[in-house]
Amino acid sequence: MAWTTPKTDWSTGELVAAADLNAMNENLAALRQLSTIVSHTTTADINVDTAHDLFEDVDSNDLNLTLVTAGGGVLVHFHGVFHRGTSNDTDNCLDIVLDGTRQGGEDGLMRFRVDSHRRVESFTRLFQNLGAGSHTFRLQWRNWRHVKLLAGAQFWVREI
Repeated sequence: MAWTTPKTDWSTGELVAAADLNAMNENLAALRQLSTIVSHTTTADINVDTAHDLFEDVDSNDLNLTLVTAGGGVLVHFHGVFHRGTSNDTDNCLDIVLDGTRQGGEDGLMRFRVDSHRRVESFTRLFQNLGAGSHTFRLQWRNWRHVKLLAGAQFWVREI
């Protein structure tokens, strides 16, 4: 249902017509309609040892989400726990590839250091003015030493 601008110029004693009630009913239905969301939660650890100058998919199958939108804004969110695979600190970068184009700069959308046994990281990013249709969002990373993304990480995209 589409939103209809509600009638605001009511007069005292004016009767409510069927068209007015239908418009109100359609607006209530539009408010109840949930936005589209696609998500994945990892069920196993993911190991990575990428070349420090290359971004690669974290998981080409499960963290590669396709969302069909009506056009407009999309929120993208990731959160997870990273585990250092060596005794050395490791710098890491995360990025989103939207419809084949990486969205961040040299260090992606975020850069962080795993300087202890485990580190929790998250980000939420708003992508505006997307056209109506199918859009693919891939989570990518780059690191300088072996790192592991522990099971239970979540990646989701939601039309707003």
